[in-house]
Amino acid sequence: MCLAGLLVLAVSGCAPAVPIAPASNTTATTGLVPPTPGAGTPAASTPRSSPPGSAAATRTPTDNASAGPDLLVLASAGEVASLDLVRLSGEVIPVPLPDPSVTAVVPIAGGRLLAVLRDGRTFVARRGPAGLAAGAGWHAVALSGPGTMPSGAFAWSATASPDGSRVAVIARPADTQAPSALVVIEPDRGRREVHPLADESEGVAPAWIDTARVAIVQRDRSDRVFLAIVAAADGRTLGRIDVRAVGFATSGDGATCVALPGDRVVVGPTASVLALGLLPESGPAPAAADRPSGGVALSGDGRFLALGVHDGETGPIGLAIYERIGGAWRASSRIALPAGASGGQPTWLP
Repeated sequence: MCLAGLLVLAVSGCAPAVPIAPASNTTATTGLVPPTPGAGTPAASTPRSSPPGSAAATRTPTDNASAGPDLLVLASAGEVASLDLVRLSGEVIPVPLPDPSVTAVVPIAGGRLLAVLRDGRTFVARRGPAGLAAGAGWHAVALSGPGTMPSGAFAWSATASPDGSRVAVIARPADTQAPSALVVIEPDRGRREVHPLADESEGVAPAWIDTARVAIVQRDRSDRVFLAIVAAADGRTLGRIDVRAVGFATSGDGATCVALPGDRVVVGPTASVLALGLLPESGPAPAAADRPSGGVALSGDGRFLALGVHDGETGPIGLAIYERIGGAWRASSRIALPAGASGGQPTWLP
């Protein structure tokens, strides 16, 4: 089961469309450069607008409009991705993307955004979402380093390290969990390293548990889901935690984690999961008709949670926002994704 929304598109309910062919492996000069003409990518100085049908946010009747961080929502309709900046006040601002095949957008150090395309190409928005909304545009990042993407694989989902200097990406084919790889991008060094993974990987984005390790949702040969603790430096599996979480993410500081064991949502200290091998016991209670389906994300301090949900078994996909107050979770906002969207990947801004 893929819950990474198409990261997105799959931080991804369903497998996205067949990826475009990977770019060549020609080593590029380190640093920020414009995209190659004719490569199928719009010029960095002229960002492409998101497709029609932006997300819409609504307040719940019990909400007191608490101040909180902004939220990026990456969704897809067919083969086209769209990105929205959502404020907890309910304001939704469409944000342009560098290419319709974007599968992940994450905040990195310096208030910037990094976008990853299916074929692994990477772009940086130097002035963040505000700059994009003002027309500042995306800039291609030339990457070089050891390793190549597995045959038939494409970039599926991504998250930034706690200090925002690195981005961890899961790469795998569209219709199978293997072969898979952990791709670590350091945009300021113009470096990308591809590390093959020993086990099959879901589409869930890697969850940073500290500056050196990520937790990855994987499957063993008996098709049982577990969490692999993987070294970001070389892709080595350092340990396996026998938990049945089909979704797993951590807060920006790595201290708090959220997991999706079936239709439940549980939140607790990351250290306890690592030490005891047990998931937290409690978390927000979704509405009776909601079925988790899509991405899940905690804010930097773990106070806010965004959860992709279906309204009923076949209803439209949206995002439910929760806030933790005094140790208890309460419903905050509701975000409706564009009509026809196949999934949604939420990412909190710092």
